[in-house]
Amino acid sequence: MKRPWLTLQSVITVTASLVLLYMLSLLLTLPGRWILGFGLAEMAAIIWMAIRILKDPYSTTETFDDFFYQDRDDLRRNGKE
Repeated sequence: MKRPWLTLQSVITVTASLVLLYMLSLLLTLPGRWILGFGLAEMAAIIWMAIRILKDPYSTTETFDDFFYQDRDDLRRNGKE
């Protein structure tokens, strides 16, 4: 069952928003419970984002050896080293 609201972009957006809220709560000196709540929420969101990124089914045909330092020919790898 695919949930369209749980795309990778939405997970990253939610995580970034929670981190921003946590930083703002520190800046605005909100009550300690709010700061603790935002801190725990952003830690959970970071873990959720990392798991979601690692489970993402994205695949590519590009290999590391073919595209390593593709902007500099002197550093480029050809896979024969």
